[in-house]
Amino acid sequence: MSRLTDPQLRRLAAACVVVSLVCSAGAVALHVVAQARSPEVPVFAWSNLAFGATWPLAGLVVVRAQPRNRCGWLLVGTAWISVYQLLGEYSIWNAYVSELPFAAFTDWTSMWGFAAYVLVLPLVPLLFPDGRLPSPRWRPFAWSIVVAAAAVAVCRMLVPGRSDIDPNVYSPLDLPVPDALNYVVLISAIYCNLVGIPVAIVAVLRRIRRSVGVERAQLQWLALGGVFVLVSLLLSAVPDTHPAVFAMGLLGVPFAIAVAIVRHRLFDIDVVLGRSLVFVVVLAVVMACGAWLLLRLDPEVAGTRRGIFLIAALAVAAVLLRAAVQHGVDRWLFPERESSRLLGRRIAAAMSGSTEPREALRELVAAVRTTMRLPYVGFSGPGLASVESGRRPEHVVALDAVAMGREVGLLEIGPRREGEGFTRQERQVLDESAAQAGMLAYAAGLVADVQRSRASIVGAREEERRRLRNDLHDGVGPSLAAIALQADVLAHQLSDSDHGEHAVLIRDRLRETVADVRSVSHGLRPPILDQVGLEESLRQLVAGIEPIVGEADVHDLGDLPAAVEVAAYAIAAEAVTNAVKHSAASRVRLEARRGDGVHVTVADNGRGLPAHPRAGVGLTSMRQRAAELEGTIEHRPTPGGGTTVHLSIPLPEERP
Repeated sequence: MSRLTDPQLRRLAAACVVVSLVCSAGAVALHVVAQARSPEVPVFAWSNLAFGATWPLAGLVVVRAQPRNRCGWLLVGTAWISVYQLLGEYSIWNAYVSELPFAAFTDWTSMWGFAAYVLVLPLVPLLFPDGRLPSPRWRPFAWSIVVAAAAVAVCRMLVPGRSDIDPNVYSPLDLPVPDALNYVVLISAIYCNLVGIPVAIVAVLRRIRRSVGVERAQLQWLALGGVFVLVSLLLSAVPDTHPAVFAMGLLGVPFAIAVAIVRHRLFDIDVVLGRSLVFVVVLAVVMACGAWLLLRLDPEVAGTRRGIFLIAALAVAAVLLRAAVQHGVDRWLFPERESSRLLGRRIAAAMSGSTEPREALRELVAAVRTTMRLPYVGFSGPGLASVESGRRPEHVVALDAVAMGREVGLLEIGPRREGEGFTRQERQVLDESAAQAGMLAYAAGLVADVQRSRASIVGAREEERRRLRNDLHDGVGPSLAAIALQADVLAHQLSDSDHGEHAVLIRDRLRETVADVRSVSHGLRPPILDQVGLEESLRQLVAGIEPIVGEADVHDLGDLPAAVEVAAYAIAAEAVTNAVKHSAASRVRLEARRGDGVHVTVADNGRGLPAHPRAGVGLTSMRQRAAELEGTIEHRPTPGGGTTVHLSIPLPEERP
């Protein structure tokens, strides 16, 4: 088959379907004529007609979409059941109406042709929808089904006995085979039907729970078809039920497969499947309880008050059972409903545990992606750097994020597969997430505005302090010092007069004022910054800290705003002081460079940070100075032992 092209495979599948339909029509016609000739002809095998005529049609739908899909060809192969039924009707004619040529061959075929049932029913759920097993771990189980079905067919070919078509049809072979082959047939059939099919059903339900998107919807349709089969099986267990009831249930699987491939979003399959499963479970329990009551109670009780009470109690129990089963089905089969509640809790935890809205927004984006199992989730907005989780695909679904009546950004969702949408419930969860992201983005914008305003105020303050210091240091201070000198000269000249003491007092007061002015000017701004500049000031911080070895690697920082210079120097000085006093370090290294802002790093090889560091006055002051300029400060362990303090301050033109 691998040598055939896709069009050839499609034509081959269509030919098989045509053969199945022709054989099914021939079997119906032959049976009708046989019943007209002989009233002893048994009831028509409606299940064979439903299986052999409709399942190949579903296979053709799959093969037309995916010509090399193994599941599709397995379904197409059920066309053999139509051939098997036609040959069986031929044998029935030979047994009840009149002898026909080649009847021995059709009798022999009717012995083993049913083996297609035990092969297809367990394997279709495992291979649907893409023709591959859920995982390599399923290969031994799948091969065991194939071997068991082959054993059923081969053993039935050899052993003598009656056909499954009709008790009056016998195998033409009379080979001396051991009776143990009958046990092989029995055990293999039981394994395929009572082990293989339930395991396959459980596998489908587990895959529905784990899968997402198109695959999930397709598996749900297959499960819905299986529900129809189970309902028909339960109804056919009722005495005097027509065989066509079970055959009608077999129509559910091919219909579900066809819809799953062509129109898997035809209905809200989540709701339909959930309610169908609940109906099957409740129906099975009610039928079992009813059967038990019929066996245990006297038939005369049926019309008495006791019987009516038991029926009413059974009805009430069914209603209560339905609610409990519905809750269990929703929790087990549809975990995304629980995921929406889990997502809400994660978002609430992110908001309560984050120190700022932007961090909470990042946590929200990550929570949406992981909880809903999406390949990409991102948020972008004007004046706000993009927040992303995952790798952005070429095509995304954009949801408007609105806060306080205005659009603040877009929540971008990467679909699980190209062209795939979201269910109604998923879209509702995403819309709610977009609204929450919008509020966080709005809050982040307000915080950013406040930070920019504070940085601008701090910058203006430091520039004004520098101007005042220069005025005091270069203007007022020297002027007062000159006046003090003149007062000193005047005091010497008037030393012999009565005014000498007053001149000395004026001189001393002027000297005190000069000292106060000098102190004020130094407090406004560290004088070393104006004397040698920020680069040399940083180098001098680690130059005289013997016996500790101090190293400095300071690059050209260029012209910086006054506020940035003061903050960088003050934080570096505090970090070096902490390393000298508290770390018991033997080496301290200071690095400073200018890139996307000003970066200063102070690292030591001391005892390192405690397990639960407590923010003292120094650490708090460092964080406050950095935050005033929208900067960040980080304390982390130094590789090999010690503590590293890293300061990053964005420059005004580089701030977002």
